[in-house]
Formats: sequence, structure tokens, C-alpha cells
Amino acid sequence: MHTGGQERAAAAIKAQRALAVRRRAPRTPPPEKPAEPDGKVSVVLGFEALAPDAVAVDRPEAIDAALLAKLQPDKIICPMIGEDYDALMVATQLRALNFAGTLVVVAPELPNPRMVEREIRNQAGGLRVSVVIKP
Repeated sequence: MHTGGQERAAAAIKAQRALAVRRRAPRTPPPEKPAEPDGKVSVVLGFEALAPDAVAVDRPEAIDAALLAKLQPDKIICPMIGEDYDALMVATQLRALNFAGTLVVVAPELPNPRMVEREIRNQAGGLRVSVVIKP
């Protein structure tokens, strides 16, 4: 004799699963790598170069194919918003110059820095971008 108990039990389990709140484990940030001297050069735009392996430039137009070929920098550091330029303009210029390194954008406190990072990356055709918050 079939009473339908199994169907009701299966329906009850489905209903419980639909109402259950799924919980994810909190994300832990990746461990920070210690700074290692790697012989790489950085180009710093809009800031004073404090590191001995950094070259300071005062405007985006100073970054051209000749400078990139000569220095072969692994990263270019710039503010999110400069006096007459912004990080998106710098990213677009670097993409046009086929820069293969990372653009490091120094930003003020932001609610979602990863969203800014993705937007700059998408607008600049996939250029590697890292947004860091200025302390």
C-alpha cells in the first residue's frame, strides 16, 4: 500500500533547503609577500620616487615608448586623480604603449577598491591594475 509519505518527506526536505541560508567561510586575505630586491624598476607618476629603484616623472606624457623600452619597468605607480589627469587616462595610454607590467593606482579611502580596479582594467583593455589605499 502506497501512502505518499515519501513524496511528502521529499517535498518537506526541498522546502527546508530552499529556506536554508547558505553560509560561506569568511575570506582570508592572501599572505603578503615580503619585499625582495628583484632588480626591477618602477616608474612613479605624480609622487617623489623614494625607492632607489624608482624613476619619478611629473606628467603622463613623459611616459612614452622610449622610456618604457629603456627602463623596462615592472610597475607604474600613479594617483587615482592627479592635477590634470586620472588613472584611467594613464591606463589607456599604457595599454596603447603595450605596457606589460602592472599599473598601481594609489587611491583615497574607497568603499569598494576592487570595483575601481575592475573598471580601470576593463576600460584599458585588460591591463593589470592594482588599487592600493593611501594610509
